[in-house]
Amino acid sequence: MPHTDKQAEYIREAHHRWNMKGGATRSGKTYLDYRWVIPKRLRDRSGKEGLNVILGVTKATIERNVLSPMREIYGDVLVGYIGSDNTVSLFGEKCYALGAEKLSQVSKLRGSSIKYCYGDEVADWSRDVFDLLKSRLDKEYSCFDGTFNPKDPMHWLKEFIDSDADVYYQSYSIDDNPFLDQTFVSELKKEYSGTALYDRYILGLWAASEGALFTTYPEYTDDKTKLYDGIAHIDAAYGGSDGTAFTCAHKVSTEDGVKIYVFGKLRQQHIDTLMDAFMVDMEELRCSPVYMERNADKGFVGRELHRKGQLVRLYDEHENKFKKIATFLRKWWPSIVFLQGTDKRYIEQIMSYNEGAEHDDAPDSAACICRILDGKSCEVYKSPLFGGKL
Repeated sequence: MPHTDKQAEYIREAHHRWNMKGGATRSGKTYLDYRWVIPKRLRDRSGKEGLNVILGVTKATIERNVLSPMREIYGDVLVGYIGSDNTVSLFGEKCYALGAEKLSQVSKLRGSSIKYCYGDEVADWSRDVFDLLKSRLDKEYSCFDGTFNPKDPMHWLKEFIDSDADVYYQSYSIDDNPFLDQTFVSELKKEYSGTALYDRYILGLWAASEGALFTTYPEYTDDKTKLYDGIAHIDAAYGGSDGTAFTCAHKVSTEDGVKIYVFGKLRQQHIDTLMDAFMVDMEELRCSPVYMERNADKGFVGRELHRKGQLVRLYDEHENKFKKIATFLRKWWPSIVFLQGTDKRYIEQIMSYNEGAEHDDAPDSAACICRILDGKSCEVYKSPLFGGKL
């Protein structure tokens, strides 16, 4: 089967450390890889030091998206099946096949050199897995090929692609695949027309998710004094998949209207390991008191911060989380200016938030602090200040 113009371009130009194709569904991105790219990369590095790795969201998606269609072309002698040791034989080469949804799933890669890695659905991986991979591609001949459907414009993968790393990137629209049945293409365009998914799945663009509440890019300032005399909020995590979100904010009247200046952090760590660092941030930005839920273990954290000398205000939370975010954070979003140095992940999580979002630590913390500064729903915050020193 002949190559499309985009596929031929990839064959000619994709000789970088990182080689990626993002874009529309059915646009020919992955076909080129299991037909040509993966076999060639493996054979070119045969006999050289390092591991071969295929990463996908799960082993099941690797089998469905990569191995099974490759096996239909080359047969099961050249393309094997994933064994109990998480390896598969490809064209006579041993490859590890691992899920990249969680860092724990790729623990086998720690301390290993990787000569070739293929990545499927990269935008759906854990960022921690991708960050680990950077340090494993440590040979002069190490390289990565990956494909994905774009996500929201603040996604960590887009940030990496736009950086000064050695990246070759192609963007695909559905019209880049002339071999598709044009009736199918026409009907697919109609089905996605008028939705946020049209930009992603038809045009292949980085676009806000369906139902996303926050679609405009935030402003930034490097003037930390804008935060002085503000307040802070902590949405604490105690392990598991949830993160700990920390927010400082100050509401200021300017010539352009009222602004809320915000500094945010999002950490995938237990709150016990973060309290001292947050107190340093609050002192530097002169933001006090810190507000926290009294509910469950969060009240304990408030008391611990009090013991350390922090001024704290606890409150009981009863409002629906989505309603709170959709009401207060969305109301103030056009007026929010972020301090440079705010975690990219913090803003990414807000930008990708919708009603069905799996994680909402950053938008929840930001919404709580907007609700306080809004001043219209303060009954929940009228418990007395306790402890600490100014």
